[in-house]
Amino acid sequence: MVPVPVIGLHHVGIVVADLDAAIETYRKLGLTFDGIADYPHTRIALFHGGEGHVELFEPKDPDSDLGRFLQRRGGLHHVAYAVRDIRAALRQLEEQGFQLIHREPVIGLHGLPVAFIHHESCHGVLTELIEIPEEGSTRQ
Repeated sequence: MVPVPVIGLHHVGIVVADLDAAIETYRKLGLTFDGIADYPHTRIALFHGGEGHVELFEPKDPDSDLGRFLQRRGGLHHVAYAVRDIRAALRQLEEQGFQLIHREPVIGLHGLPVAFIHHESCHGVLTELIEIPEEGSTRQ
């Protein structure tokens, strides 16, 4: 078995019922607020602290995946790890028996390729891979 070459923890995603209250809480924790991304079914607050990031998700639609997650329990939704070559990482994980939600990457919130690994393959934690280009790369 060859481990996937993870270059670091990228972010954690947390589902909250009240985004404005959560923003204040995370500001008090000392994280830097980077803004809000507003989508048809979700509002997302972006934070950073040091080299780590936190994404807070407030579902607008109770029948969406995130809305149902919030109804069941809310809180920690996923952990994201940065990789340089997401396609190679996905092939490697599939060969090792991981259950992939995305066999091919999709473009994520940051305009970068992302893919998710089913929580059952990672001991109950939904796991995201996000491709971070080499420094100096013109890719976004």
